[in-house]
Amino acid sequence: MKKNEAPIPVRSVCILPRWMMLTAVGGCVALLLLCLGFVVYGIGWVDDQGRRWGAIGGGLGGAIGCLGGLFGALNDWRRRLPASWLFTYLRHDHPLPFYRRVFWPAAVACGIGLCLLPWCGRFVWQPFLHVGGMLAFMSGSMELIRRHTAKQARALFALYADGALAADDAAAIDDARRKDAAFDAEVQAFQALGERLRQLTGEP
Repeated sequence: MKKNEAPIPVRSVCILPRWMMLTAVGGCVALLLLCLGFVVYGIGWVDDQGRRWGAIGGGLGGAIGCLGGLFGALNDWRRRLPASWLFTYLRHDHPLPFYRRVFWPAAVACGIGLCLLPWCGRFVWQPFLHVGGMLAFMSGSMELIRRHTAKQARALFALYADGALAADDAAAIDDARRKDAAFDAEVQAFQALGERLRQLTGEP
């Protein structure tokens, strides 16, 4: 075993919550079918040449975007991180800067766009709704993924310190410790802190 080899990933920790994966896949598939419907509509039911190519082009562009979203969601669902990466979620367990700075302003802007929708022209409400909605969605999703992964990482290393972790996951952590001296020292410090807390609280 060489130290410069990639560490074994921890198989039990998935960075996406299951409900988020199912929502993303279902939404992408539904929108993909809708976009393909626009293409079929443009080919078979639109007589005007300009509108026909607009429907076909818009449908194909939307379909490409949906396929990209579907590909990304499924890849994130299959992706697994090494133990040293998961440990960073314990050392830096606080909201992402992008979320702190962007989410609430973007959500408010999206709400303003929705409120203006019935009364103002498109050039007024559309920037608020579209840009605010996209930024709120991106920052919120990233923070949800971070919190989900951090929660799993805490459970993972707590069980490892107690010697109660599944053999495959424990082997992945041991493999990463052998290949990274700094990570090994951090895990030892984490275990020592846990042992000290048990002594102070009188837990067995």
